Amino acid sequence: MTAFVRRRFDAWLEKRSPPCSHVELNQRRIFIIPSRGGAAYLVMLLGLLILAINYQNNLIFALTFWLFSLLLVAILHTFANLAGITLRAGAAEPVFAGQLASFHLHLEAGGRDRHRLYLGFTEQAAVTCSLDAKKGGSSVILKYPALKRGAMRPSRMTITTRYPLGILRCWSAPKLDWHCLVYPQARLLRPLVNSAAEGEGSIPDISRDGDEFTGFQLYQPGQPPRRIFWKAYAKGQVLQTKQFEQSQSDELILDWNELDGLGVEERLSTLCAWALDCNTRGLSFGLQMPGVKISAASGGDQLTRILRALALY
Repeated sequence: MTAFVRRRFDAWLEKRSPPCSHVELNQRRIFIIPSRGGAAYLVMLLGLLILAINYQNNLIFALTFWLFSLLLVAILHTFANLAGITLRAGAAEPVFAGQLASFHLHLEAGGRDRHRLYLGFTEQAAVTCSLDAKKGGSSVILKYPALKRGAMRPSRMTITTRYPLGILRCWSAPKLDWHCLVYPQARLLRPLVNSAAEGEGSIPDISRDGDEFTGFQLYQPGQPPRRIFWKAYAKGQVLQTKQFEQSQSDELILDWNELDGLGVEERLSTLCAWALDCNTRGLSFGLQMPGVKISAASGGDQLTRILRALALY
């Protein structure tokens, strides 16, 4: 019964608050209920009311109504602490399967201070923050487990407050249009194999460039540190890297067909480990798999292209 009610509520919430890149919290998206302390508070009020009626005691009546008025005022303040906040989905950096993905969330205060906000994904640890109206807003990072490779979309997030008295729980469950690319988990199940044009064979620990020096170029992110021309950099010149002409034997093609006997996910994990190893060594490498062929190249951009192809296969 509980699972059925949960599914019906989720379906109703999906229609009421569909996925979007940014959302402003208003009365359609905000819900308010008593907290556990609030439930005890209501029981206490009921007990005081019964006691006042039974003994016809005006002092107890006055205390009961005064406490009830505090509850009404708390409802307004608790609701106002959420109403008007704008949430915007930020970037999410790619991660490997099994890691925690980081989703950036930008909050705009909406012209007033916000106190003790709890933000997080369903069944995940919440992040606490407050917003200063003078600063305009703030940014937080929400964590979500990346269990499977591919394009991942997290579940609904929740933003909750119990300000000011803690007897009411005011919350909203917007679904922001986040997505994160999850690479396969890197597992080296087979040794690295060369499938270059001239032949095949196991690759030893290659860490050299070709013998022919071709010149310098400006440093690009992702290039191996051992290629950097440190002497020129120490003299105050711009950061440059040495360029060598690589021999064909140093160009590797990471071939899907070399992994016969392994399952799909195991092949992807091994290809991922090979790509990371080649990039660490500064080799030129490419990828060949069903429906995908990436020419040999080197550097961080090449690694990103191959990891993306493996993640989306």
